[in-house]
This record gives sequence, structure tokens and C-alpha cells, in this order.
Amino acid sequence: MELKTGTAESTLDDKGRVSIPLRFRDRYQGELVITWGMQPSAWIMTPVMWERFSEKLTNSDLITEEERLLLEHRYINQAQAVDLDKAGRVAIPGIIRKYAKLTKECTVISAENHLEIWDTGFYFDYLEQNSAISQGAMNKMGSVRLFKLD
Repeated sequence: MELKTGTAESTLDDKGRVSIPLRFRDRYQGELVITWGMQPSAWIMTPVMWERFSEKLTNSDLITEEERLLLEHRYINQAQAVDLDKAGRVAIPGIIRKYAKLTKECTVISAENHLEIWDTGFYFDYLEQNSAISQGAMNKMGSVRLFKLD
């Protein structure tokens, strides 16, 4: 079974590059698009996914014009083209490194349709600070029943 999701450790080198783990590279080759994530992180996606994502943000009837403009400033206007180099690294632009609070130790997350690059310390702090929310959601879904096999 091939999972499209997963988490791996990586590092930010002195030139601001993050190594993308080998198991994620087959889905993220060549030119990519990087932008701010919802939480302080970097999102990396293929050009096709970027087009879908930016189209949904800018053409939604569910949001006001003010919300659309804010989303454009937060995600669309921060986007930059980057390449996966021959060593499997992506250079994270300075403004995105600053927003994502990236230091040396990074966590690379493969979501369904994009990669997320988090500062490892910040990522674990974020999960810890929001553990009550995730536990509450699991309880609503009946966490014990999720693993019942009959």
C-alpha cells in the first residue's frame, strides 16, 4: 500500500535549503510552488495543484471581497517558484523561512496534495497546545469505535 501522507525529519542548511525525504520526491519533481502555510509553515505544491488552490481562493462565492483580498495577500502574493534540485533539496525563500519560523531542525509533512515544512520545535509545540482539540474530535467520533474490527 502506498500512502500519500507521512512525516519525516529534515534539516535546513546554511543556504536555506531543506532536503525533501526520498519517499516524497516522486510526487514533487522539477518546478514547484512554495507559499505560506495556514499556520507558520511553508506549503509546497506542484504547479497543477497550485492552480487549483489559487483558483479556489480567488473565486469562492463563500467569502467576502475583504476576505478574498486578505487570502491573496497571505497565500497568493507570497507564492514563489522553486525547484527540487538534483540532491532533493528545495531552497526556502527568506520571507517564507521567516514566516514559518524555520531554524535548523525541520519536519516535512506530506499531506494529500502538498508538502508542509515546519520548524520541528514549533510543530510539536503547536500539536501540544492543540491536543485538547484533537482529543475532543476523536472523542466525538468515538475513538474506541474507530479501531473496533467488527
